[in-house]
Amino acid sequence: MRMDELDRVVRELREAAAGPPETYARVLERALAVCEADPAADKYLDVLELHDELADAYDRSGRVEDALRHADVLVDRGYQSAPDPRCRRAEILTRHGRAEEAAAVWDEVARDTPDDVWLYNNAGLEYSAIGEHELALRWLTNGLELAVRTGDPERLVGQLRDLRAESLAALGREPDRLQTAEPRPVARTPVFRPRPPRGPAEGPRGPAGQPPVAWAWLPADEYPHLEQRWPDIAGASTVRDEAGGLVDHATYCRRMEGRLREASDAGMTVIRIAPLRWAEYTSWREANQEEGDPAQLRARYAADLCNDPTRVVTWPPGRNEPCWCGSGRKYKKCCAAPGAGGAR
Repeated sequence: MRMDELDRVVRELREAAAGPPETYARVLERALAVCEADPAADKYLDVLELHDELADAYDRSGRVEDALRHADVLVDRGYQSAPDPRCRRAEILTRHGRAEEAAAVWDEVARDTPDDVWLYNNAGLEYSAIGEHELALRWLTNGLELAVRTGDPERLVGQLRDLRAESLAALGREPDRLQTAEPRPVARTPVFRPRPPRGPAEGPRGPAGQPPVAWAWLPADEYPHLEQRWPDIAGASTVRDEAGGLVDHATYCRRMEGRLREASDAGMTVIRIAPLRWAEYTSWREANQEEGDPAQLRARYAADLCNDPTRVVTWPPGRNEPCWCGSGRKYKKCCAAPGAGGAR
């Protein structure tokens, strides 16, 4: 296949992605046919990603059996995703009222991957979305207990708390102790010590020796405290709407995505997202006796976090990896979706 034909297919996919799911599915099927007709095309088009997109497009258009067929292809061909790709089938079945079939898949994955917090997060999301709050609460409780017990390496405590709070409220129950439990400290947490500023020749580096640039970001569990803890950020355009009101966390993250893309386009190719958490930040300030302009302090703190790769998020993640914002959705269906980073 000629490159101009491949370019046309890719362009059609990009344009159709923002349109009706039925139209997008037709374009995806054509792209899949191109790959089957010309094996060389799979060097430019990810066949498994096409199946993944088709499962989603058919799901959204109500063609359940077609959605399940493509979801099963992902499992059969060893598709790598978080959570386990079998969860795609469970999600589709849950959304379309096939409760017993869905429960069997969720339970099977839980037996096989009991330590995957994304499993509990996604199951809770799906059950909550259809109003099955008792089931949602069970999954979210298991997920939140796991995240707290393991130190929350996936940074999902905030999301799990919010979802669980919704289900508790829907069931008429009061928040319990788990809602305020903090992740247990783990051995990898660094001890902050005073040290001289790092020069340009030191520290972890990216391609061609470029040092990473850290971007401070407020995760979901910290964002509600924005005006009390981070007042100088509270007036920024990323957090205010046209009327001056505070935007929700998802909008804030989409605006962050837009700025990250602008930075990347300008040549900033090694970017790390540094979560701002008040307790850790204040401990760092006390240990390092840091004072001065709040923005500069945050920048130095974010740069310090880059010394430990487990404490920052590499941007951008892979399209099929969990989104950096902690929503629980894949990056390509969240902050990387068409138009997601439009507010800049």
